[in-house]
Amino acid sequence: MQSEGLKRFFATSRAPTLTGERKKEMDKAFFKMMYLDYKPLTAGEREGMRHFAGVAQPGYICPCYNTVRDSLMPQALEEMEDGLRNLLKKGDGFVVSADIWTSRRGHSFLGIVASFIDGAFRGHTILLSCDHIKGHHTAERIYHMYESVLKYWNVEGRVIRVVTDSASNMVKAFTLFPVTEEDELTDEGAAGASSSSAAEHDEEDGPPALSQIEVEEVAANVENMISTYFTVSSLHLRCPIHMLQLAIKDAINEHDSINRLLVKVGNLVRSVKKSTLNTEQTDRLGVRPTSACITRWSSQLQMIDSVLRLFQKDPLWQTKMKTSAAHITLNEVRQLTHLVRVLTPLADLTNNLQKELGNLGMILPAVSELKSLLTDDAAMPMMIAAFGETLANNISSRYGRYYTDKHILLASVLDPRFKSEWILRDESVCNRLGEIRELLVEETGRLNPAHETPNPDASPGSESEPKRARLFGSYFSEQLRTPEDTKGEVEKFLSSPRQNPDADVIQFWMENSKLYPRLSKVARVVFSIPSGSASAERVFSAAGLVSRNHRTSLKPQILSRLVLLKVNSKELQL
Repeated sequence: MQSEGLKRFFATSRAPTLTGERKKEMDKAFFKMMYLDYKPLTAGEREGMRHFAGVAQPGYICPCYNTVRDSLMPQALEEMEDGLRNLLKKGDGFVVSADIWTSRRGHSFLGIVASFIDGAFRGHTILLSCDHIKGHHTAERIYHMYESVLKYWNVEGRVIRVVTDSASNMVKAFTLFPVTEEDELTDEGAAGASSSSAAEHDEEDGPPALSQIEVEEVAANVENMISTYFTVSSLHLRCPIHMLQLAIKDAINEHDSINRLLVKVGNLVRSVKKSTLNTEQTDRLGVRPTSACITRWSSQLQMIDSVLRLFQKDPLWQTKMKTSAAHITLNEVRQLTHLVRVLTPLADLTNNLQKELGNLGMILPAVSELKSLLTDDAAMPMMIAAFGETLANNISSRYGRYYTDKHILLASVLDPRFKSEWILRDESVCNRLGEIRELLVEETGRLNPAHETPNPDASPGSESEPKRARLFGSYFSEQLRTPEDTKGEVEKFLSSPRQNPDADVIQFWMENSKLYPRLSKVARVVFSIPSGSASAERVFSAAGLVSRNHRTSLKPQILSRLVLLKVNSKELQL
């Protein structure tokens, strides 16, 4: 009897064993939880986690730090890389967004994100690299890292544009080829040779005449330089969101009264937030004052809006606060109210441009629309009206470069919400309607060669069977498609009704790719270009959560790997 009781006791207390496959499955899921939820790599060694795992799956022991670092992480990275390489095969061309971020520990990282739209009009955003950038952030170092990343993923030569902010090193890196060390040595050798040559000819009356071979060599070098310059300079696109930020910053700096008013509001908010008693008072009103971030102009709008909501809840709220900051007068409240009305359309534009893909065509139509909104309110106080006019002029000036950008022009016309209507409303380009239409026809013809005939019955993204070679087949295709067909498709699209301003551009082209088979090819290219570098900034937001204050000892290489897994997990659904 006692022996049977002992047997039952040991049978129930003995931990069940897991099969090898089940253990691998649990380990993989545990590490996925780590990088998705920003957990430390030592989470499996913690008492609470081990207790939970034992209850959830009896017999399972969480992996230790060394197992995670040396086994689970490399396996996950290998799986991710295989998935990304297969995904990149679906893209005809890629747009790269690049930016630099510094961690709390002081390490800098270069984020490189690739975007494209596949044949089924599904947008993809992939983090290719978030590598530690050592030393000075020179244009040469940035460009070399960029080239090595493209080579690693085998996408060099397939990049359509590179989107960055307006930092001088970024502009230089992607506007002209950086000078390599080899070039510098060649230049030094050439300088030495030229100096010795000059010494030899000091006594001559003039410089020696160039031979025919030297003339041809110089001409070839000049031609190559011009070709290189114009090729690379068309690669770079300055982030429209960053350009908008600069336009607003310049306008605030040009108007001291606006600047002083914003400083006054900021001082009041900081003073209120320093006191726990003041916080209790604002909590009773149901409003939390928002501090402004110096790098994001929209945070200033949020700060003003939070203060105005306090006035709406209680006009005398300032008198109940224990603060040494100067109070805001009723006249200043009125000015702030109108300032919010001026800045709100700019915040809407910023939010729209921060979306991943599909809003590149919004940039140029926004210029004339903002000019109307910022300058046509007669009831606006004189100070705010002057600020609005300056703001409109700054935006027109900053965005002026985009009127000569082929991709942005095409995107603006191919955007079903605007089409050619924005050209008629914009006085700076209203006389270029025919020119822009011809540009669209030309680009459509270039992407749809005469020997290729679009198949209107093919569904987006479907892979048709290889066609057999047919004698004189090119003659038949020439008859089936002519330049007039391309022009007719363009006119058919432009003459159709425009979509609502909140319409999804990518969805429109997905649904109408059969109706406009030639134009849809152009749309796939231009709308693959993001309307800003927000995708790179989102990468750094994830990196900031990975390297929080209690994880500052995280090595740059480990941080880079965790960010790659976290950001790409959604795209690959790992």
